[in-house]
Formats: sequence, structure tokens, C-alpha cells
Amino acid sequence: MTIEIAKQEGDTRMADWEKELPPIMRERLTDVGEVTPEDKERMKELNNLDSLLKEFYKGQLNAQSLWKRLKEFEEQGKQFLLRDAYTKLKGSFKWKGLPIKFEETSDGTLSIEFREEEEKALVLELTQSNFDEAVKNYPLLVADCWAAWCAPCKEVAPVIEELAEDYQGKITFAKLNVDYNPSAVARYNIMSIPTLLIFKNGKLVDQKVGSIPKRALESELLKYI
Repeated sequence: MTIEIAKQEGDTRMADWEKELPPIMRERLTDVGEVTPEDKERMKELNNLDSLLKEFYKGQLNAQSLWKRLKEFEEQGKQFLLRDAYTKLKGSFKWKGLPIKFEETSDGTLSIEFREEEEKALVLELTQSNFDEAVKNYPLLVADCWAAWCAPCKEVAPVIEELAEDYQGKITFAKLNVDYNPSAVARYNIMSIPTLLIFKNGKLVDQKVGSIPKRALESELLKYI
């Protein structure tokens, strides 16, 4: 949906820094009117953080590189960036198994640590770059095609996590964010989500669409073990 930005009469040009902001932030600017240079810089930094997290979600930036960037924010005293990062990461599919740990200190500020010994997530994260390799390497792979805005996908997510734990070593479960991986979506003609792609020995053997209860999905998957 296109967001039309309201402009004051006579204001026919937009500053360069405003053009770089997402539509929703530009819309907020029109609501609050003139802002201070400090506010402008703050909004630019928040926008840059969103771009950084997007790279991480796409798999273009690993967890350790993200931690180094967030650590710079901590050292610079930019707590508003740390808190924004914490909120967005906690609500994302990357949170479980994330080796970046946020801790609130006695003075109320956030501090972050990188813990490499963190247990590996049971559900893999697929991207366009590692999709074919995963299909080839795992004898029985179930790929959950989802998106953050999809309500039924949130119903499937805990089912996938539970089955991944129950069938460790027998079935490999993974997640593919359709918003960030359009070529995979086109290849398998995914029209609705959630869609589960079931691969056995490198070949697509089944495709399930919609929110499926755990027992029903488990019964279907047992056919391929």
C-alpha cells in the first residue's frame, strides 16, 4: 500500500536527508512539524539501524558482525539504538539461539555480550544463497515459508519448533522468509503462506499450505521417515 506524504503548501522540495527516510518516518515528520538537527540525526541513525538489521535478517551479515556494530553503539552511549535493536530482534525469527545477549545494568542501561557457546538453533534459517545446499545436504528437510506479517505463520512456528526438537537427527526443519527470498518463492510457485516444502533426498515430495495442527503434520511427515 502506498503511503502518501502530506506536505505543507508551498513546500515542493524535500531535503536530501528526508528522502532517505522510510515513508512512515517522513509521514511522522509532517505530523510533528519542524524538528531540531539533533532529532534529524537521531532519525537517520534509527533508519540506518533498520538497514543493518535487514542485512542480518537476509543473511548478508552474520551475528558476530552485527554484535560488533551494536557494541559500537554501546561504547558511544547511544542507548536509544541499543533498545530499538533489542525490541526488533526480540520480535524477530532470529531471536531464538541468537548469540548476542542484552543485559540491563544496575543503572538502567543496556549492555551486550557475544556468547559463541550458545546452543545452535534447532530450526535452520534458509536464504537464497544456502537453499539448494540445504536441500542437497539434508535427507529429509521441511522448509517453512513464512513472513513476519502473516498471522497463520505465527501459529505454525511453535509447531515447527516442537517437531524439530522431537525429531532431531531424523527430520531437519528450516524457515524461509518469503519477503527476503523472492527467487525461491517463484521457483516453487508459492502463492500463499504459510507453505511447507518437504524435500526427501534432494527432491520436493510434498507441499502443505496453511496452518496445520502438530499431530496432523507429524502424521504426514512420518510417511517419509
